[in-house]
Amino acid sequence: MSRPQKIAAVVMTVLTGIAIYGFFAFRYPYHLHFQEQYQLFEWTGAYFAQVAGVPGGLADWLGRCLTQFFYYAPLGAALTALLLCGVQLLTWAVSARRSLMLYALSFLPALLLAAFCCDENALLGPVVAVALSLGAAALCRRVVPQKGRRLLELLLVPVLYLACGPVCLLFVLVSVCQEFAGGEGKPWLFAAGMLAVAAACPLVASRLFPYPLHRLVEGVHYYRFHNILPGMLYAAVLAALLVVAVSCLKVRKPLRSLVPAVILYVVLLAAGTFLTLRTADPVKEEWMRYDFMVRMQMWNRIMTAADRRNPDNPKTVSCLNLALARTGRLPDSQFTYFQNGPEGLLPTYEGDFTNPVSTGEIYWHLGMVNTAQRYAFEAQEAIPDFQKSARFYRRLAETNLVNGDTTVAMKYLNVLQHTTFYRAWARETAALVSEGTLFEKRPELARARTLRLREHDFLFSETEMDSMLGLLNVEHPENTMAVDYLMAWCLLRKDLNRFAECLPMVTASPLPQAYQEALLLLWFFTHDGYDGLPASIAPGNVQRLNRFLADVDAGKSRAAMEAVYGKTYWFYYVYRYQNRPE
Repeated sequence: MSRPQKIAAVVMTVLTGIAIYGFFAFRYPYHLHFQEQYQLFEWTGAYFAQVAGVPGGLADWLGRCLTQFFYYAPLGAALTALLLCGVQLLTWAVSARRSLMLYALSFLPALLLAAFCCDENALLGPVVAVALSLGAAALCRRVVPQKGRRLLELLLVPVLYLACGPVCLLFVLVSVCQEFAGGEGKPWLFAAGMLAVAAACPLVASRLFPYPLHRLVEGVHYYRFHNILPGMLYAAVLAALLVVAVSCLKVRKPLRSLVPAVILYVVLLAAGTFLTLRTADPVKEEWMRYDFMVRMQMWNRIMTAADRRNPDNPKTVSCLNLALARTGRLPDSQFTYFQNGPEGLLPTYEGDFTNPVSTGEIYWHLGMVNTAQRYAFEAQEAIPDFQKSARFYRRLAETNLVNGDTTVAMKYLNVLQHTTFYRAWARETAALVSEGTLFEKRPELARARTLRLREHDFLFSETEMDSMLGLLNVEHPENTMAVDYLMAWCLLRKDLNRFAECLPMVTASPLPQAYQEALLLLWFFTHDGYDGLPASIAPGNVQRLNRFLADVDAGKSRAAMEAVYGKTYWFYYVYRYQNRPE
């Protein structure tokens, strides 16, 4: 290529890297945090042997090693961009011809892999496997003697299968294409030998490893769910093969102009951007964002985010309500935000690896330590690819420390001491346990130990949630957060009678506005007039309720009612969450 074309090629790669970095750092950063929290990478030989000791294990280990740095989203975005740009450069390196058009085409597999990485269940190991396969093919091209090169390629097939898994087929097919492009020394015989060795690898592996044959053919650790074939990954593999195949074609008059190559690059980049945005899920990203802020206890930041855009997913609403409760604003501000029933306060338990995460955080802050421990343990055991979670290990260590089970807690702390980003916390915590000053130096653990249920924290039904929240306050009257959740639970279920029964537990003065509105509504349902109205209800609320009821009777639209009364409990009672108790 000419000098202007080489400059254009560098600009293309740099622009693509910046685009990938910008997307994951600013548009999709919490996706990276999500990936990091569902693994527990240890710097130990035993962990390496466990992960790398299966077909594709080395690529999986390297992928997990990179994923641990997703703890910091900007660093994770930079590593992702570098890895995908490396795939593009390696695709270019194994091409048989050199032209700017082929250089532009070499971005295709990297862009497909960028879309693959937007799937929250896609692992980074297979992307590393693609890079390793292409890198091996590029290195083999440097072996000049044909017989030596072919022998090396045949020997590398089982090695790459063990290191990369079935993605090593990319190395096989690229090597075959390159030999056919050379046209020397019976390439058909070489191709048959390479394909035969590649086909034998999973068959032999099925005798050596405890995996069914279809898993060894599709990939053991390519996707979090083992019963789903990662189509986007294999589309990227085929795209890389397509680039090599095109480069092997003999063209009489190849295009050497700069403009067509730039146009092709722009088209591919636009198509890759469109596919990436279609694969990315903004709803899941929003929940991951709120869950991360709960994890880091960024309560004010949660409310700032909700002020910009009112969340409407039950899981995100539950995170917002937790932030309101931890800052003491739940009674006064709950209905200034969207509420979608009790699911937005304490979501129903679901036996998967995502739903119990933020719900367990709520129970932890309420003082239901054993329930938080159960949620963390069961969420970890439900991770589809059977990995452990550094986040859950930390929570399990904390709950056991609060409960006084120091021996069990040390088991989790010892493992965390072999990690990168949890090592300092685990070592410091273990030292505090030895010194006997843990609860003096860790106020969060001291708070949990003070507020935890000692006698009544057992398995319970969601329909008994009001009783459990009441027990929290009975055992620890200073636990005002439990009272806030109890009153919110009654209000969200529209159980005004239970709300009135629990109202004496509220010590706030004056009575929060939502409580006044609920009490006034109950009075309207149970009395013929307003005589004898409790003094805790401000007189102006009576006129507002009368106007609200008159507007309802007048048949005003929901939108019109929301514009005037959208931040009142009355609007919630009439227009939202229609399941009312009998």
